[in-house]
Amino acid sequence: MRKRNWLWLVISLVTLLAVAGCGQSDDTTAADNDAGDPGQTMEEVHLRMQIVWATDSGRGEAIQRIIDEFEKEHEHIKVELLSSTDDNQRLLTQILSGDAPEVLQIPYRTVRSLGTEGAFVDLTEAMADEQDNYYETLLELGSVDGRLYGFPWLGHTIQLVYNKTLFEEAGIDGPPDTWDELYEIAKQLTRDTNGDGRIDQYGLGLVGQQHHDITWMVNMFVHQAGAELVRETDNGYEVALNSPEGREALAFYKKLADEVAPPDTPNKNGGDVMADFRNQVVAMQFQGPWGVTDIWQAGHPFEVGTALVPAGPAGRAADIGPHMLSIPEGIDEVKQEAALALIRFLVSKEAQEMIMLGEKGEDGEYYPFRVPMRKDLADMDYFQEHPEFLVFIEGLQYPSISTPVESWLQVEEEVYRSLLNQLVIGEKSVDEVLETLEQEGNRILGR
Repeated sequence: MRKRNWLWLVISLVTLLAVAGCGQSDDTTAADNDAGDPGQTMEEVHLRMQIVWATDSGRGEAIQRIIDEFEKEHEHIKVELLSSTDDNQRLLTQILSGDAPEVLQIPYRTVRSLGTEGAFVDLTEAMADEQDNYYETLLELGSVDGRLYGFPWLGHTIQLVYNKTLFEEAGIDGPPDTWDELYEIAKQLTRDTNGDGRIDQYGLGLVGQQHHDITWMVNMFVHQAGAELVRETDNGYEVALNSPEGREALAFYKKLADEVAPPDTPNKNGGDVMADFRNQVVAMQFQGPWGVTDIWQAGHPFEVGTALVPAGPAGRAADIGPHMLSIPEGIDEVKQEAALALIRFLVSKEAQEMIMLGEKGEDGEYYPFRVPMRKDLADMDYFQEHPEFLVFIEGLQYPSISTPVESWLQVEEEVYRSLLNQLVIGEKSVDEVLETLEQEGNRILGR
């Protein structure tokens, strides 16, 4: 609360100085006469929208096409796209100085960390009529203390991507729905296909390299088993993974890596797994929507299918990467209303479907780079033609959170990645990994 009060004081001073020293800004000419409702004036309002990709990239150009449609419907609002920063401190400085763009595309982690500082406009009431169109779990990720500071826009989940052609050749009816089915089907697909006595096709691609990718992938199994990475105590946080559920998750991952994944799995990151899937070395993988379009861009060498991640003992859990839309505190009322109009458009069915038009590939075709966040899109033209992408939206209701608290990032970088790699290689047992993680992790967390 003390931080928030401090922030409000700075914002108020900056706003006061701006009004006293500069008068009316040259890009908000509607402010004085029509404050609060840009729909009542035809005077131009200039907005800046900060996105996480370069504006001249394929993704930036794809977003620009959506913005163009918004400007057609709101002729008095002009939107300038800007590239963003991943630096939270820099973003906070922008907000404090009154120089932040009026609409921000930011990860949910940023919404939650800076939301506690009072950095963003409360969207709870303003976006109330749209909230039923989004999963509650997703809205919670954009909320702090029950107030909504970031509204879901686009992103991804990690789901099961499989080779339907290999499934059909093996006489397998459909994708696995549980851990047991995942193991059994992967065993069937792990085989010698050319009769030389050596296995050359594997059921499942997994990450084993000491790399960020191994953490989110293992963490899906952790949460599917019902385990937690950390727990909150009276003195802060402590490692919680050393539990029966955590032990079950790591043991299952090790079993899959040993029995149904390629022998060089300890050297694989997420990109390597995707290459193995593309080359039909593995029949299943865990990827985002790019796991589908990668096969399309490779010339459709086989039919690709998707399914929700298989459920573990505690149910489903999928790594997610939603990007939120936020409005910084401290901007004037006219711009705030215009920014709200832009956010309402971007989360509408019309604009959400446009996300699937994607970016243009080197072959001139358009490929989705992320999926929209609405849950009522199944009847739209794109998803009628390509229903395989709907699981990436449905999976938003089963979030596997890989960074439960900011200090966990240090645990991950200094200890966790290495220990998981040693588990896959076989240098450490499940118990040794969990005991070392608990000891070293708690030291980093300050216990």
